[in-house]
Amino acid sequence: MAVYSHSQLSMYEECPKKYKLYYRDKIRPDTEAIELFLGSRVHEALQKCYDELRFMKLCSLDELLAYYRNIWHKNWHPAVVISRTDLTPEHYKARGEELIKKFYRRNSPFNTDLTIGTEMKLDFSLDDSGKYKMLGYIDRLSKLPDGTFIINDYKTSVNLPTQESADRDRQLGLYHIGVQKKWPSAQDIKLVWHYLDFETELVSSRTPQAISALIQSTKGLIDTIEADESFNPRESAACDWCEYLDICPRTKHGFMVRELPLDEYLSEPGVVLVNKYAELKAEARRIDEEIDRVKEALVNYSKTNDAEVIKGNSYKVSVTFSEKLKFPGKNDEGRHELEDLIKDAGKWDEVSTLDTTALKNVVEECQWGQELIEQVMEYGETDTSSSVRLSKLKEEEE
Repeated sequence: MAVYSHSQLSMYEECPKKYKLYYRDKIRPDTEAIELFLGSRVHEALQKCYDELRFMKLCSLDELLAYYRNIWHKNWHPAVVISRTDLTPEHYKARGEELIKKFYRRNSPFNTDLTIGTEMKLDFSLDDSGKYKMLGYIDRLSKLPDGTFIINDYKTSVNLPTQESADRDRQLGLYHIGVQKKWPSAQDIKLVWHYLDFETELVSSRTPQAISALIQSTKGLIDTIEADESFNPRESAACDWCEYLDICPRTKHGFMVRELPLDEYLSEPGVVLVNKYAELKAEARRIDEEIDRVKEALVNYSKTNDAEVIKGNSYKVSVTFSEKLKFPGKNDEGRHELEDLIKDAGKWDEVSTLDTTALKNVVEECQWGQELIEQVMEYGETDTSSSVRLSKLKEEEE
């Protein structure tokens, strides 16, 4: 079985097709969102800050900002995509600088805990047999003087989630499991999300019961992925930012024709077929509505003139009427009262779950006592239906 990460699981939940393209088919996007680029550079700067501290060197804020600017320029590439047309790379670069300033001023001199590792790799199994393997990277793992382990996660997001969201978070919950596997003596583990823009920390922890539930749900999701053979696309608002619009079966045609000149667009075979299909469907709806009106008129004509067969030039129509018992359906008024009546009479097993077809047969065949049938009939009604059948006239009928 493959090794899974929280990112893999999340991508599958977002869209199985995207998961398959990225992780199974190994098709990597040609572009990188500016938000991801910014996040990577800020994380690298904070990593440097704590890595230097392990050698008793405290970086000044100016040093850290200079390092950030250097790695920004060093890693910048033309495929970085900015979706907001009102912002430039410099806006995002300045935002990253501001996030670092906020974090530095809030946490300097960074001496409240001891760093165990930055960008620390965790590989562990969710079960004793090693079937469900997980992989993750902790932004920073640290330890307080009282022995508490802290799983630190740095967020550059413009949104601040709720405490409830943090308490449900799967990623750091999985890291909790990984840390416990690596250090079985770790009794107290805290999960801390540092939301740099808001100068706020969300703190959470996991009970043994929560960890057990997380293990079971994660194993179940992995089983679902392993059993998936189709990896069908899942459309959502996230599709607007997907890197696979040009190869996803739900979006590739729109992507293919969106840049065509108008004359080429209108003559593109797929566009032509869809337009024709839409025209025919609209015409079919109009014809169906007209057919229903004519059928209704034929039924009324048949009733008024007591005529079961009505002839035209080359065709004839046969109109027949039938009556059948009808009882309240599952969501109809009187359904519950009818069920209670039959149960009280001890007849429920004969029409178990109240199969109205079975009940109709019981009543029509008088299988129950007359008194009960009369009570049941208070909920029933006779439904009259009509059938209009068209057939071609025989030569002798013309």
